[in-house]
Amino acid sequence: MFNFRYNFNKLRNSFFYQDFNYFLKKGKPFPPVMVAWDCSRKCNLHCVHCGAVKEQYKEELKTDAVKKLIDNLSLIGVKFFGATGGEPLLRKDLLEVLEYAYKKGMRTGFATNGFFIDEKMAKKIKEAGIYSIQISLDGSQEVHNKIRGNNQSFQRTINAIKNLQKEKIKLISVGTTITPINFNELEKLRDLLINLRIKRWRICVIMPIGRADKNLSLNSNQLRKLLEFIKLNKKRIDIQVGENLPFLAEYEKMIRNHPTTCPVGFTACCIGVSGNVRGCPEMPDTENFIEGNILKEKFSEIWKNGFKKYRSRQILSTDKKCVQCKNRDDCFGGCWVMRKGNMHCIYDLLKH
Repeated sequence: MFNFRYNFNKLRNSFFYQDFNYFLKKGKPFPPVMVAWDCSRKCNLHCVHCGAVKEQYKEELKTDAVKKLIDNLSLIGVKFFGATGGEPLLRKDLLEVLEYAYKKGMRTGFATNGFFIDEKMAKKIKEAGIYSIQISLDGSQEVHNKIRGNNQSFQRTINAIKNLQKEKIKLISVGTTITPINFNELEKLRDLLINLRIKRWRICVIMPIGRADKNLSLNSNQLRKLLEFIKLNKKRIDIQVGENLPFLAEYEKMIRNHPTTCPVGFTACCIGVSGNVRGCPEMPDTENFIEGNILKEKFSEIWKNGFKKYRSRQILSTDKKCVQCKNRDDCFGGCWVMRKGNMHCIYDLLKH
């Protein structure tokens, strides 16, 4: 399938990577566009697919330490600072920190289950200058509450969306993780989100971390049907497929208008609960993924000197299957986290 917009964006990406590597060699890499703050692993819900339970921490970064980080991010030109968890709103200083980043010139946002966003909280979010909120919604009331382990969760989520809309938050999106539990909810969810006037729907498949196990992964037939559903409905609602499927085989240009290359080390990274810097929130906070710690050195130095295996595309020379793959320069070896469960190759997932 020919997709002019996709091909143009792919060409633009290739120029970006050339420029990035040129300046990296000179010791002046472009700053990340987006930095995620994995701010807490505390949560009020007990989701069956939760990846955030993969580590637990006795302490979280202090407010002053996060503000010092934001000072450094602002200085080097980071555009977006977003929080995830756990449930970010369980950090009492969340809005204080995000407002600080906003006043430093960054757009801000966070991902939430929506449970705590009543009218009063929505107003505080607006006053903090927050640009975007992603709220998790996994199905109709019965299915969503079953997945989330709380009988109030669905209605609290719907109320949160309406409260944020009332405050005119600029970007309200919904995130859904598709598993066999809610696979048959796709049409219901689509209709619900359209009725709620949601403009962006982010759909992900399960990642092999935390509580997730192989029983929560879609089989090849289900995955193909999911991609067909997205192809048929992408004009009715803006559907974005998560970065853990960075390449979609024959569906790529049917679904996407731009390549979704893993951004780690090029345009994005994550600051962990204890200050460790790693590629993304889903990556385990373990030695092989840690690039440094902001309590020990400046973020700008970590960004300049770290992320070598991602920037060198190491996997394309070490994975024998990737070396021979015709789409190696489209997929770039897939998602590093999906590799933990041998779920990184779209051709294997679709059983080509």
